[in-house]
Amino acid sequence: MKIWIAALLALSIAGCSSVGKPIAKDKISQIQVGVTTESDLIRMFGMPSTKTLDANGNVVLSWVYSRASTKPETFIPVAGVFVGGMNTRVQQLTVLVGKTGRVDRYTMNDAPGEVKYGQ
Repeated sequence: MKIWIAALLALSIAGCSSVGKPIAKDKISQIQVGVTTESDLIRMFGMPSTKTLDANGNVVLSWVYSRASTKPETFIPVAGVFVGGMNTRVQQLTVLVGKTGRVDRYTMNDAPGEVKYGQ
């Protein structure tokens, strides 16, 4: 019995993966164009996934979160190949910090999805 429990636990752990931290939607509303600074953003969301400079010398910060979890029906012997799949979610917050050191604009994308096997 202990072996079965251990095997099920291992399968459930193997069926999930994520990158980054979820981006709190309630904090998005706290971003104020012309007011919020890069330091404020780091306090709100942590260190960005990427930090780059655009051609105009503006700082572009991005935070990315991605998660994929295997659907339970994937583990059904034989049928799982046809009815299984994964649930996914990708979030990306991109902020343009102008030369003044304050937010010029930002975008937030939150895309849940699904990957189906056998189709």
